[in-house]
Amino acid sequence: MLKWIEIDLDAVRANIRWTLSRLGTGVRLMAVVKADGYGHGAAQVAKAAADCGAHRLGVLTVEEGRALRQAGLKLPVHLLSPMLPEAAAEAVRWRLAPTSDTLAVARAFDAAAGAARKGAGFPVHLDLDFGLGRWGIPPGSLRGFVSALSSMRKVRLAGLSAHIDYVAGKNAVEAEEKLAAFGRIGRALKRRFPGLVCHAANSSVLMDFPHWQFDMARIGNLMYGINPSVWKKAPLKDPWRFHARVIALRRVAKGSSIGYASEYVAPRRMLVATVPVGYSDGLTMVPEKRDISLGAGYQYWAMLRGRKAPFIGHTAISHTLLDVSATPGARVGDEALLPVRRTAASSHLPRVYV
Repeated sequence: MLKWIEIDLDAVRANIRWTLSRLGTGVRLMAVVKADGYGHGAAQVAKAAADCGAHRLGVLTVEEGRALRQAGLKLPVHLLSPMLPEAAAEAVRWRLAPTSDTLAVARAFDAAAGAARKGAGFPVHLDLDFGLGRWGIPPGSLRGFVSALSSMRKVRLAGLSAHIDYVAGKNAVEAEEKLAAFGRIGRALKRRFPGLVCHAANSSVLMDFPHWQFDMARIGNLMYGINPSVWKKAPLKDPWRFHARVIALRRVAKGSSIGYASEYVAPRRMLVATVPVGYSDGLTMVPEKRDISLGAGYQYWAMLRGRKAPFIGHTAISHTLLDVSATPGARVGDEALLPVRRTAASSHLPRVYV
């Protein structure tokens, strides 16, 4: 193969087990496998999470949830974002627990669940908006929403969630206040609905506010070896490697121009390598900061034979040039490790599981 992504599922399992060890007694884990498991493969990661003891799986859409069911996953599957009312019947068919912030969606489930669920009622989770602004019920409107939901016969209130607009190192005081407010609302609602599951802790909250785990933690980044905290260390393993082979090498004289529009002028005599990956593969879609240099614009690099190989000029649709002048013994066929934002990596790139 000329280019592929290598995924170490043992590393994913190790990260899940470490995360589980951080959870308090009775706190459950939702393994978030949205966006094809952050590019790692939703079904493969979901099966690893199930093996490790995850309680449920989190996705965004009915299509993602259906794919997990078709792959044989039996764990409860939670839709993390609101959906259109017309998708309710399919969600009921595939046993996908919805997040709702409108009565129209709740009514659609009440209608669709009639023949599918009897007695207990189809579980619905309500999401509160604490400032992120994507969706959610304003906290002040929750009482009326719950009253309307309680009048429906085929659905039941099963959970209360929120996604706090927290970014590590930026708004910790504000986040603490919002988590405390969510906790107060959840405790009050549990007096009426004793089995209610409250969840607002994602990877960032779990790391920096471990006292706000609530009933369930929704974990994505930590599973995939990404620590969002700027204060706390975590012994995570990186399961992701993006490989591409060098397909050409050439010597470039000082002062020579290369690349489209002759935009790059060699500052010295250079050895330049070509790898068959570009922006159609998701390359240079602002990867994690540890893989780039911040300064006068972004500087990307690959790793070749243990040495940094900076990108030259702009990445093309399917090829990128690397400066391998400082890489002794570089040759055609060598494997380069490349930076890419995982969810931007093309789904057409082969995933190889180890």
